[in-house]
Amino acid sequence: MRLRSFFGLLLAVAVVFYGSYLTHHNLALFHERFHLGPDGTIPVWGALLAVFLAGFLPAGVTLVVDTLRRELAVRAERRRAREQESLDATLRRAADFAADGQGVRAAAELEAYLAGRPEDFVGLVRYGEVLRGLGRVDEAIEVHRRTSTLFPHSVGVLYQLADDYAEKGEEAREFAREIHGRIVRDFPGFGLEVARRRRAEAISRRDWAEAARLHERVSRFLNESGDAVALARESGLAQGLDYQRGVLLLEQDRADEAIELFRRLLQHEPRFIPARIMLGEAEALSGREDAAVEAWRTGYLATGSPVFLHRIEDYFIEEQEPVRAIETLRGLISSAANDLLPRFYLGRLYYRLEMLDEAQRTLISLGDRIKSSPTYHYLLGRIHERRGDLSRATDDFLACLRQLDLGTAEYLCRVCRSRYADWQDFCSRCGSWNAVELDFEEDRLSAQDLGVREVPVWGVAEDSGEFTLHPATEPEE
Repeated sequence: MRLRSFFGLLLAVAVVFYGSYLTHHNLALFHERFHLGPDGTIPVWGALLAVFLAGFLPAGVTLVVDTLRRELAVRAERRRAREQESLDATLRRAADFAADGQGVRAAAELEAYLAGRPEDFVGLVRYGEVLRGLGRVDEAIEVHRRTSTLFPHSVGVLYQLADDYAEKGEEAREFAREIHGRIVRDFPGFGLEVARRRRAEAISRRDWAEAARLHERVSRFLNESGDAVALARESGLAQGLDYQRGVLLLEQDRADEAIELFRRLLQHEPRFIPARIMLGEAEALSGREDAAVEAWRTGYLATGSPVFLHRIEDYFIEEQEPVRAIETLRGLISSAANDLLPRFYLGRLYYRLEMLDEAQRTLISLGDRIKSSPTYHYLLGRIHERRGDLSRATDDFLACLRQLDLGTAEYLCRVCRSRYADWQDFCSRCGSWNAVELDFEEDRLSAQDLGVREVPVWGVAEDSGEFTLHPATEPEE
């Protein structure tokens, strides 16, 4: 008990005792008559009691009513708080089930949640997502359309609705594009994800002009948002699109413009191999042969990529100048930090020019330095075969086959096309059972023509995460 309450109780007891004392000593006075008028009287104690009740009852009744009202309000608030906590727990369970891949249970929890909060934004959006994941696309569309009606200024709901239509199939993708167009048109400051998706579609169509235009829009969004990290990640794609623009210029016979663009790219990234290759092509198209060869030569010295050696070799053979090809490769042998690849390509060039003695000497001199190269053994095998040394040709061809793993990887996974030396019940790459079979083909005969029936494949190759059964071919009557 608090000290203040204790003293208050003592005071009340004292007042009661003092009141009893006064009543005992003034008992006769209390029974005297109190005149209410000429003829009406009541005892004094009755008059005092009436005065007391007249002053106490209004205040007492008001106090009791206010206390009851406050108590009822507190109880109602506690009940609402418990209901809200229960709904919050339901939403958390739904999120847990969705993250755990239990979509059906997540949908049930979200339905219970929305029964208590039918217009909750987060619940409606998540419910639509879960329905779409379960393949109930029409229901997801209905939920997200209702959400968009309740929250007409929400861009996130529009993205969800567009994803619903895209999931429905090719016939509904136009609705998704219309929704994306609405986001760009009606919501200034939004549309970054739309631009990214459309850019990806343009790249898949190899529409480089459209992809470059959309990339500029993406870059503008990122600049305005100050997202330096994302902008840095986009720089590689920007180089690729600039490169494709240069290729387009070259196809349009605008070689000088293409050369300028490729040189700008190489200033930013000297090891950009496609740009270096196409710079040489542009120089050759402009009639500057020495500049073209120098571009490829510089590219090889900077990157060590054999693509440049291959292009130099092909170019001089196309121009019917094999001597210059030999001289260029010899020059690279003397200037390269590692002369293995130039020597190999020189031997390959000798073989293409029917200079078999020179080719054999050059390639055999590299034998101790090459650990594995099927092409190397194939070239030597062809040289020995044409010189009539069939024993050595056979040894080289066998070495080529061993390094290609031909004859050992005889089994193929029908799902991911991985190869195995022996039959496997389970593909370790894609996680499918019953998918590894003998890689056997005769005149492109179908499996049915060979008498092999389609069999079910179980695994995680499907995006749904559920196992799938490919129907077996029914036997003919």
